Amino acid sequence: MATLTDLATTSVGSFDREDDCQATNGEHTESLPRPLQVIVVGGGIASLVASITLRQQGHKVVIYEKSRFANETGAAIHCTPNATSALRHIGIDPRDGGAVPLVESRWCKASNEEMSPATAHAADAHRWESGCMLQPWLLAHRAQLHNQLKAKATSTAGKGPPVKLLTSSTVVQADHQTSTVTLESGETKQADLIIGGDGVHSVTRQALGPDMPTAFKTDRYAFRFTYAKALAMSDPVTRPLIEQECVMISWYGPDRKIVLYPRSGNTLLNFVCIHPASASGDSDDYNKTASKAQLLEVYADFHPVVLKLLAKIGEDQVSLYPLYDMKQLPTFATGRMSLVGDAAHPFTPHLAQGGAMAIEDGLSVGTMLPFGTLPGEVESRLQLYNVARYERASAIQEYSRYAGGDSTTRVTSKSGSSLKVLGFLEYGSSHDEYYVSRKILRDYLSKHSGSEPRWRSPLGFGLLQGPRQDLLGRSHADSLRKSRSKDASIRFATSATVLRCLLPSDRYCFKTRDTVQFATLTLQTLDRLAWLGGGGYSLLGFYIHGVCYQQKDGKLVEGKYCPVMVENLADPIITGREELGIPKVFSDIDIRRSGTSLRATVAWRGTT
Repeated sequence: MATLTDLATTSVGSFDREDDCQATNGEHTESLPRPLQVIVVGGGIASLVASITLRQQGHKVVIYEKSRFANETGAAIHCTPNATSALRHIGIDPRDGGAVPLVESRWCKASNEEMSPATAHAADAHRWESGCMLQPWLLAHRAQLHNQLKAKATSTAGKGPPVKLLTSSTVVQADHQTSTVTLESGETKQADLIIGGDGVHSVTRQALGPDMPTAFKTDRYAFRFTYAKALAMSDPVTRPLIEQECVMISWYGPDRKIVLYPRSGNTLLNFVCIHPASASGDSDDYNKTASKAQLLEVYADFHPVVLKLLAKIGEDQVSLYPLYDMKQLPTFATGRMSLVGDAAHPFTPHLAQGGAMAIEDGLSVGTMLPFGTLPGEVESRLQLYNVARYERASAIQEYSRYAGGDSTTRVTSKSGSSLKVLGFLEYGSSHDEYYVSRKILRDYLSKHSGSEPRWRSPLGFGLLQGPRQDLLGRSHADSLRKSRSKDASIRFATSATVLRCLLPSDRYCFKTRDTVQFATLTLQTLDRLAWLGGGGYSLLGFYIHGVCYQQKDGKLVEGKYCPVMVENLADPIITGREELGIPKVFSDIDIRRSGTSLRATVAWRGTT
């Protein structure tokens, strides 16, 4: 197997914008560090995640929400692994609100016959990890998750100033140039930036520019309802279908389907029944009530046991709502305003990623605006948000259409091969937006630091002696064979979402989409090296396995990648950097051996 070690380059280190926040002799007051003033339009999930992230960065956030939150729409929400990891970064665990892990998905025909093998989510859980923590696929109650987010945003406890949430406050107009909103009362409010999270029928979307697309009803509608699992468990006919906990079942007819899954601590069953709009009549909102008779008529051709499950819902407890879609926006951010969630990209429900994309949006826009961001930098930072989110959210939006049979375009991956539904799910799950957005910001700051990088290389002394040549350019191969080495290594599984941030460019990627990958720490002590006068040194190398590199001719080289190597002698550090481009740094390495055990301490000026 080829190694990528020789291709390694040093990744950009952590960023610090403190220097941008210093005033000079009392001038340039904009450079003084202060919290940004942020207006968020809409109080949905995307808006709350953005508000929490911005609050935790130290900014002051005000949310204008037109409703009173008296009737939260939406019975359930899928927190796929990428959503779970994003929520973890702001201190939210949906399980605290009754969310349950999805163990298995079953796929059946309308006749209740198995259509394809079940998907074992619990067995695959080890593949999805972020920050060295497993990220399960969770089934949550939307209102409970919303309450968790609302409490986190507005609580006086926690990091940063509490978010101010104003209900019954309708925004009727927004201006991305002046970052001003106009309320229904005629009052205007101004801030350093606006985040538009006002849903499918967004007002802020129209402020992005002329002729912005609007959401439209598709030819699909959905019945939605929930009832106690105990009702189905008490019936010997329906009990076998739902007695296994935390299982999602989908029944497919020619043009309609039923999706069933548990929530609220596995005590409630949630149903989403998607069908042609012509079968159930028209609706313009999410709360229109349909009759049980209408529901059973639409699914009359399904197996009797499935119909018996549907029939357990009470009269007038079925909601009917349209599925919305929208043409792709040209951008998610213009001027001092960005869009998040359904305001940016309404989702069809076929991949269960709409909520996850909203959560990722909110986390990303907040991550791009750390404390110390100047008002004059807001526009460029929102464009970084667009870089992070536009391609990914738009792609998954189209994948969802494809999965539901609504796509009008050919869906391909970056490599050009057609993606299947499980591939879509993997693409969605194998992502941690915090690390992706943070890397985009870090790379941007390193390129706009205000100073040119300094390159040092003593070229005026002729050939330099090293492990590959002597002072006359002759090979040291013979003397290297006489050297001595003692090696020790530890191979371990860790978070791919963290490791991806160490890959230097888009030409590098992992062979698999799993969010769990392997790395190795290798300790090596060398001596009897002729080029060092018979002496030696120690090194500690960090290697990431399963990495692919795309060469200029398009071919992929698979191997391991070394983002950093620590050595305790300057000479091999210089030669390794100059001749091979290996990212070597200096540190003291103290090795203690006792029998079969070994302890190594890496320190720099006393700091380990």
